[in-house]
Amino acid sequence: MWDLKQSFICNNMRRIQYISRFIVYLTLYVRSSSTLQMAVDPPSNIHIKDLGNLGILEMTWQPPAFINSTNECPVRYEITHQVVNEQRWKSVRIKQLTYRGAFNLEKNAVIKIRTYLRGQCTGGNEVWSEWVEVNYQVSLEGAPETKVKDFRCINHKYENLKCEWKAGVLGSNDNYELLYWQEGMSQKKTCNKYMMMNEVNIGCDFGSEEFEMFSDLFFCVAGIPGMDPIRPSYFVLQPQNIGKPGIPENLTLSMAASDELVLSWKEPKGKLPAHCFQYEILSKNQMDVWQIVANQIEISQYSVKRLESSNMCLRVRGKVNIYCAADGYWSDWSPELCWTEPPSELQLSWLYCIAAVITVFTCLCVAACIYTVRKRRHWSKKLQCKAKALVYEIDSGHTLKC
Repeated sequence: MWDLKQSFICNNMRRIQYISRFIVYLTLYVRSSSTLQMAVDPPSNIHIKDLGNLGILEMTWQPPAFINSTNECPVRYEITHQVVNEQRWKSVRIKQLTYRGAFNLEKNAVIKIRTYLRGQCTGGNEVWSEWVEVNYQVSLEGAPETKVKDFRCINHKYENLKCEWKAGVLGSNDNYELLYWQEGMSQKKTCNKYMMMNEVNIGCDFGSEEFEMFSDLFFCVAGIPGMDPIRPSYFVLQPQNIGKPGIPENLTLSMAASDELVLSWKEPKGKLPAHCFQYEILSKNQMDVWQIVANQIEISQYSVKRLESSNMCLRVRGKVNIYCAADGYWSDWSPELCWTEPPSELQLSWLYCIAAVITVFTCLCVAACIYTVRKRRHWSKKLQCKAKALVYEIDSGHTLKC
């Protein structure tokens, strides 16, 4: 009886498995057949145009053949390309037939595009075309050894931008020119104040010119028109990511009740609020070697355990944190602030005693000097009187008066 029940259960389980497999296969077949029926072509007539803004490229295309965009089946396009100065890729979906993006023109710009469908015509399923890859690269004239090296920009206190570079191999009459552009400018501009070495431009001081934060700033360092061609160098930066704040201000060092030293300061002056800064603190050990005691703290006060030695020196510097910028430079170090252990009561009593002894001894010395001088004057007068008496004894005609 038990064997019959077991075989009945096993047969039903097999039937259920067969039915489940049939349903799964049927679903997959329906989906695959609907996808095959809704196969879509990629966009056509793709073109890339350089807008002349040192890194902005515009891509245009035409819809795929035999596709009519309706409310039931809207046509969209998915575009992906690498984010400038980053390793990640950016992906967007748009309805338009044009797209603009920021690229580093010194590298090969790679853009991929495909058609994307989803709506009632696809039964709510997502349908994509094959990817179409488009490449764009500007023609780079000039010998490679003529291009600049070690290009670096620092936004001092987020108020004064300076860019510097090292010169390549140039001819006797060749020189560099820096062009820049940011969204909002009607056209690209040329540096007005160059920093020079041996009559060669090696940097640009932008002075009081203001730039938009969180917006790409495009640079190109190439040769001056009319001279021999120099290999251009392109760079894309954002002002908030190249900032160097000022030195932390109003440093104070005090002793807390817990026998710890408390270092306090105020954020550097400038455009950024206090919550945008992080700090690093160094202390000097007995061997006069600086060592880190706190790194990447976001408060303007820090407690340091007091060393066994009586003296302790601290200094601090600041940098913008990851909540306000992706990168940046550390500020210069603040002047070192040292704590000297105050003398104990016993030491103070000894100091008072020593001071009293020195005072008494000084007074005695002064009194002795005065007494000695007076005695010398007194005996000097007596000796002079004795000498005169001897002289007058010889000459009896005169009377001695002392």
